[in-house]
Amino acid sequence: MQFKTDKRSIKTRKAIKLALLTLVKNTDINEISITELTNHANINRNSFYTHYKSIENILDDINEEILDYLEYVLNKHSFKFFGYDPYPVLQEFSNLVVTNGYISEYLLFSKSSNNLVRKLKDSACDRFYEIYTKECGTDKPYVKYVLAYIIAGAFEIYHAWFKNNKDIDIDEITKQIASFVSLGLSDYLN
Repeated sequence: MQFKTDKRSIKTRKAIKLALLTLVKNTDINEISITELTNHANINRNSFYTHYKSIENILDDINEEILDYLEYVLNKHSFKFFGYDPYPVLQEFSNLVVTNGYISEYLLFSKSSNNLVRKLKDSACDRFYEIYTKECGTDKPYVKYVLAYIIAGAFEIYHAWFKNNKDIDIDEITKQIASFVSLGLSDYLN
């Protein structure tokens, strides 16, 4: 979706996203109305429809934003390098998780979270697999399953970390995830 990049538009879209993520913590996504969302975001309906067509459209935008960042990070590193030493990529992602309210809220949903996080996991897996096939020049369908396992595990670790009030340093969590990832991918990179 193309938007104007002026500061006011960016601020409005951010308010809408944060309002939705806040509401979804306590309300099923199918029960959230545009009126409730706009009231919570402190905007009018016209402003909402200037930026989004539906609530699903907001979720797509959030997913795309997160996936674009993941792809940006992955493109800075080779997939083979990621498989052998995933720590630098995961460290950048961990920093995003800690500093970006969208992702933190995304991982903390109490209601409707399964569908939202599932969509993000599936999209991340698809993007990782596209990068893998492009860079490695091979199409091994079972790698999709390994990636799905690793991505789901990483999400669960971040979720548990938030649920446990961030009781361990994020760098320690990142090192553990990196260890799991390198073990899971090392056989598929030769």
